[in-house]
Amino acid sequence: MSKTFSRLASLAILLASALGSHQAIAQDLPEWDKVPLAKGHEKPDLVLTGTVDRSDYQRNVPVSFDVPGGVTRIGVEYEYTRPDGKTVINLGLFDGKTFRGWSGSNKHTVVIDENNATPSFIAGPVGGRRWSLDLGVSYIGEGVTSRYTARIWFWRPGEMPAVSTFSPEPLEVADKWYRGDFHLHTGHSDGFCTSRKGRNVPCPLYRTVDAALAAHLDFAAITDHNNVALYGSMRELQPFYDDILLIPGREMTTEQGHANVFGTTEYIDHRLGEKSMPDMATMIEQSHAAGGLFSINHPGSPTDFRCRGCGWSAPEATYAMTDAMEVMNSGNLWKQLGGGDAGDDVAIWEKQLAQGRRITAIGGSDNHDVNLGRLGVGFPTTLVRAPQLSERAILDAVKAGHVMIDMTGKPGLGFELEAQGEAGSGTVGDTFRLGQGQNLRMSLTVSGAKGRSLVGFLDGQPMPGLSRDGLSDKDAVTLNWTSDGARHWIRFELRDGKQRLFMTNPVYVNY
Repeated sequence: MSKTFSRLASLAILLASALGSHQAIAQDLPEWDKVPLAKGHEKPDLVLTGTVDRSDYQRNVPVSFDVPGGVTRIGVEYEYTRPDGKTVINLGLFDGKTFRGWSGSNKHTVVIDENNATPSFIAGPVGGRRWSLDLGVSYIGEGVTSRYTARIWFWRPGEMPAVSTFSPEPLEVADKWYRGDFHLHTGHSDGFCTSRKGRNVPCPLYRTVDAALAAHLDFAAITDHNNVALYGSMRELQPFYDDILLIPGREMTTEQGHANVFGTTEYIDHRLGEKSMPDMATMIEQSHAAGGLFSINHPGSPTDFRCRGCGWSAPEATYAMTDAMEVMNSGNLWKQLGGGDAGDDVAIWEKQLAQGRRITAIGGSDNHDVNLGRLGVGFPTTLVRAPQLSERAILDAVKAGHVMIDMTGKPGLGFELEAQGEAGSGTVGDTFRLGQGQNLRMSLTVSGAKGRSLVGFLDGQPMPGLSRDGLSDKDAVTLNWTSDGARHWIRFELRDGKQRLFMTNPVYVNY
């Protein structure tokens, strides 16, 4: 359902109520007012139906149901018929032990997790309790009977969103490059900004979302340190910010390195050495088991008094377990602005590629201060080629390597790559099987890079045959490379002198 149609449907409901028209069917809920479902779990686990009539007027009608042990989240979609066009039945929830929230009549969907919930509801323990709907019959006329239906879903550990954690629908359906930032901090950890009176205060999450919009981003992953409290704010904000996708993340901050976990709100212990988290390999395994994508952050950063555990010092074998690596962040780019080389983390990543490991290179600003403007949120920007703007599509595309990084922090540069091998075509991140003497044809379209250089790399080394100097405002470049039958990777950068402006993930050969 399109956003426009959803809004019109919602408006029609309000008009029908205002005019007192007869409506014998249940409400047509707009998409934002539906439960975000788990992948492969479309059918509700429980459907509760019943009726209320004038005898229930101004009463609270309880409807009990059991939630099995092990359930970590419930989603409730609630609707009722309005035969007189005037019936109003509000929804509340109790968990058998305590009050868990009340919606009023402005929403018909509730999600309650162990650590976040729909606004006006309370996060906390879910499974192994006898819950009840609290149907508040605010109005029902004489002789009227209304039928209610509550569809209930039970989430269990390891289930992942079919679309997005905080949205039941993609925010856009188009196969294209989406721009985003994979590393952002707010007042839920150590993100600060200036208050209305000019003080330095923990920054509310919405300020980071506003900064992401100002940077022309399509998605933003919020990754506060070791925290799950931020997800309640994200669940509240996503329906309003329906023009930017909010992806749940978390920076696991340990003495052996920092890593972001994307796409799950389940709690994962960050305390290495504890019985619950004996080592980094276990942390990565638990992140994957929770449905998350694991990405190493700033692997070459110092580990000293300036930053506890910032550099990656976990056992070498953990590289083979990870999905992605942050090879470019604002620290690298600030170094470049000062005349240095931004490629230290790129070199660490390429060392892993040389060992046959396919790890997707991503960027993230690691922003802690939204007042930095263009040098803050979205500096750098990561571009992800996905069929739609949803959490699942973006993270699946990251795992597939369909990613490029724009180091300029602003729109303007454009880059497209289509590669054609003996057995088919693909783009960055894809693998081609080529025997000795077989050809890989790469068609590149570069825009907004007038006067800049295209640098092609084979196995990390710049190759003149894959490079071009003095680009025009829009160039179409065709490159041919002949395989020797061995394993290789080919990637590209746009440069202005020695400054790195843009980089792609590799096209893989015989991986």
